[in-house]
Amino acid sequence: MSDPFEIPGGETRRVWVFAFDGPLDELDALSPEALAEALGLWSAPKVEAMERFDLSHLEDYGFARYLSEANGMAVGNDAAMLNALTGPVLVVFSQGLAEAERRFDPDAPFRLIGRYGLTTDLTLPEDITSESALGQLPEGKAPMSSARMSGMVATVVLLFLAVFVAAFVWVGR
Repeated sequence: MSDPFEIPGGETRRVWVFAFDGPLDELDALSPEALAEALGLWSAPKVEAMERFDLSHLEDYGFARYLSEANGMAVGNDAAMLNALTGPVLVVFSQGLAEAERRFDPDAPFRLIGRYGLTTDLTLPEDITSESALGQLPEGKAPMSSARMSGMVATVVLLFLAVFVAAFVWVGR
């Protein structure tokens, strides 16, 4: 197996998971530059390619399931270990790293949990049945109301009448 601290080049999407030994507020307060220094990087990762959250928010769904189903990563035999983690984590996606970056060298309070790549199993996930997922998806487009339909018909009729009157005025000249 390759070294999880190394950042391989290429187009393949990967993710690194770091545990943070401190409160989530402290992790959220770190700037990208401070994160780069703490992770041993030369340049700051892009903000949109990092996720910071407390794993208590994923208790119903599961962190391994989040990485595999929501992000398409192959977690392999680490599923039980990932689901047993607690506290804040930092998830860094490879597309947020500079091309010149070659290796992570994290300092405390960060601790590498693992590196995961894209899965080759692309099965669709099952419906989410947890309480925390209720009401999170949009309900779809509402059907057109009769008032709106009447307004559209009236607009078409008025346009037709305007063209009809304009034609009579033009012919009557």
